[in-house]
Amino acid sequence: MSNKRFSYLLIVTLSITLIFIFTPLVLLVIRGVPNIYKCVQSKEILFSIKLSLITSIISTLICLVFSIPVAYTLERSNIRLKKLIQILILLPMSLPHMISGVALLLFLGNLGIGGFLSKIGLEFVFNPKGIVAAQVFVNFPFMVNMLTIAMKESGYKMEFIGRTLGCNRWQTFIYITIPLIKNSLISSSIIVWSRALGEFGAVIMLAGATSMKTEVIPTAIFMNMSIGDLDIAIGVATILIFISIISMFLVEIMQKSKSI
Repeated sequence: MSNKRFSYLLIVTLSITLIFIFTPLVLLVIRGVPNIYKCVQSKEILFSIKLSLITSIISTLICLVFSIPVAYTLERSNIRLKKLIQILILLPMSLPHMISGVALLLFLGNLGIGGFLSKIGLEFVFNPKGIVAAQVFVNFPFMVNMLTIAMKESGYKMEFIGRTLGCNRWQTFIYITIPLIKNSLISSSIIVWSRALGEFGAVIMLAGATSMKTEVIPTAIFMNMSIGDLDIAIGVATILIFISIISMFLVEIMQKSKSI
């Protein structure tokens, strides 16, 4: 195949891909934009948006706090069975979210530790806390993977220099490693927050979809679609699309500032 034909093949493949991905989203936005005002007038939708924002922010912060030391351990420490541990931590990334939700339901329900947790006031099943748990379970491995890659790309040189100048591991971690991956921390947090905002499968299996209690944006879309209220469902979906677009732009800006 000549270079010219190969170039045409690449352009055709790219064009088909863009049409397949971009066209449905454009049609959804065109149909959904006029319904956004109707959505923000609904108490149910406003509740779902508020609950989604609160739970996604909390779950993102939890993922961030725990993923940094876990990623550091996986990348910088020589622990036994590290490869197996890494596979186990990243396993939820390859699981259907419904399966993750069922696993959490068994673990946090009465068949697992749910009975004990309920005695100390922690209810996860059909409770907003379950939304946070589901979002963390699904997104934590994703953030660990991103930060592990970021630490690998940052290399060991600056940390080695810090250690030779008298810094202990804690000081090297705080004053060298964290600043080196600062942009990756921000961009991964934005992506994880956006993913948490749109999480459906694990959330509905663990927390359910009780109106005005555990109803987040994705479950609001599902519930309104199931009762035939397409205008509300499409309007809320359009809001999620706009949030995703803004998130992707922010990540792109962070990546550009990282490369400068």
